Amino acid sequence: MEPAQDPLYRIHQLQAERLGEVALPYETFRATMVMKDSTDLDLLVFPPADERRKANVQSDQLFNLGTVCIMGNVAAVVPPDEILRAVERHSEGDWGLFEYAGLNELALHRGSWLLSTYRSSGGVVFWVVTNPDRALTSVVFRKGDR
Repeated sequence: MEPAQDPLYRIHQLQAERLGEVALPYETFRATMVMKDSTDLDLLVFPPADERRKANVQSDQLFNLGTVCIMGNVAAVVPPDEILRAVERHSEGDWGLFEYAGLNELALHRGSWLLSTYRSSGGVVFWVVTNPDRALTSVVFRKGDR
């Protein structure tokens, strides 16, 4: 795949740009990604940021996102900048389309699931979900939606 056609690499480039960093070369990025097969989809996991990058992040995050995973079928349909913005909104407490504010506020304090839904510019609804232990945030379609 060409770097310009790889939506995950485009997300990586956008993240680097927003952090004032230089994106990894495409070959290095692809080599450092972890890929796991599941029964339905490929789960694509970004390499963890180093401590220097974490220290430079200016954020209004309410909680730790942990490792951010984007399902391959979402990355193929939703523009990379929209995925990145949705994850940012989720981490800032903007829960998206449905009213999860009450449930998510409780979940923040109790350590349970955090759920947000967003609609892409193409009209596709997708979810950003953070696990109770805050070690993993996934960008997914709800089962049956895609």
